[in-house]
Amino acid sequence: MRHIILFLTLAAACLGCDPLANPVSGNLSFSADTVSFDTVFSGVGSATMEFRTINAGRDPVLIDRIWLGGGDNSPFRLNINGLPVTSDENLVLARNDSLFIFVEVTIDPSGADAPVAVVDSVNFISGDFTGRVILEAWGQDIWLVDDDIYEDTFWSAGKPYVIKGTFFIDTLTTLTLGPGTRIYLHHGAGITVAGSLQSAGTPDNRVIIATDRLEEEYTNLPGRWKGIRFIDCSRNNFLNFTQVRNAEIAVELAGMESSVPNLSLNGSMLMHNTVASLSARHAEVFAVNSVFSHSGFSTVSLTEGGSYEFVYCTMESRWEYGYRSEPVLFIGPGEGELPDVTLLNSVITGTLGSELKIDGSASEASLIFRADSSLLRVDTLRSSWYSGTLFRDVITGASPRFIDEGAYDFRPDTLSPLLDIAGRTEAVAWPGDIRNKPRLTDDGPDIGAFERQPGEKRKEER
Repeated sequence: MRHIILFLTLAAACLGCDPLANPVSGNLSFSADTVSFDTVFSGVGSATMEFRTINAGRDPVLIDRIWLGGGDNSPFRLNINGLPVTSDENLVLARNDSLFIFVEVTIDPSGADAPVAVVDSVNFISGDFTGRVILEAWGQDIWLVDDDIYEDTFWSAGKPYVIKGTFFIDTLTTLTLGPGTRIYLHHGAGITVAGSLQSAGTPDNRVIIATDRLEEEYTNLPGRWKGIRFIDCSRNNFLNFTQVRNAEIAVELAGMESSVPNLSLNGSMLMHNTVASLSARHAEVFAVNSVFSHSGFSTVSLTEGGSYEFVYCTMESRWEYGYRSEPVLFIGPGEGELPDVTLLNSVITGTLGSELKIDGSASEASLIFRADSSLLRVDTLRSSWYSGTLFRDVITGASPRFIDEGAYDFRPDTLSPLLDIAGRTEAVAWPGDIRNKPRLTDDGPDIGAFERQPGEKRKEER
């Protein structure tokens, strides 16, 4: 008899220690009332998102049922307790505990150019308690690019183009991008141009070439794809009002002694790239009203000859992913000779003490480099290549005083030294800035890609 009493006592004690024993019906709370996905490409699975079901009561709660409102026909998928399900029953949640529910979505093509909203819900019952978490996503139909281009081709606004591997534009072939064209590249993908790439964006309808991860946290993230590479036989390329971002090297030109690729940029932004925004060797580049920013090494690297001209451009870098040792603009001979470089009405700035380096002597630099009416962050005392003949009406060392440099907002503020001191000759040829805002309506054009407009403030101040 004594043994039976001892056994019953121990059994009762064990039941008292079990956090899942004697569950009751009760209220649940949720870490979010809505799970929202960024735009999801049709036919391509989304990233996984999650929310928590929480039991804040003093007793374990029996969840009679959890189910996906659309059931097997829903584009959403659940994972509960490590199992892919559309519903589950009789789950016990200990007091002060949480149940993680993971959600994915795959959306069927709709045939529409515009994104299509998709909505469902995850529903809960525990006795008299009912609750739900809304699931919502936008599905975007795409043109999935599987083939290289061997004849002249036009891409336009509407459905975005998604490139998942290596994409090649053959010699004597032109790919033209109309205003508003969007190209998204999968991780590790890249574009190689042997023929011509002509991107015809406009100030109000820019071309976008970026990562295929459309979540907000990826907007400024570098290194998601390889970049655009123009090889030596490539000719007649231009990027007008085009944004290229999230690459390793956004734009690379690889020329040879006997063959020189060329590129012009107008109103374009090359930003958020692991290595460089523009890397060119033995090439010809003309850039106006353009921004080169946020790279882990030199944002603009020019080597092995060629010729380069930058007019009303802004070059800037800060790097939050580690130590950045290379200046924003590097000019060097590489395995050849120093290139010819001209800067007019342009800004070079960043977090280093000197953001311009010419890998040569002062006498060599004087033959290939000229800066006029610009603001350059340069240590003129410690730069062995520096001589006064290189600069004309150039401000050195001063902060450009952008509206919000940390947020990549390179508009000058009201106290900026960039205001009204750029050369007027170039403003006649290029009367609009990167946004096509007029340069000649005040006391003079501003240095850099952006012309200050009356009343402009930080976004949070508007």
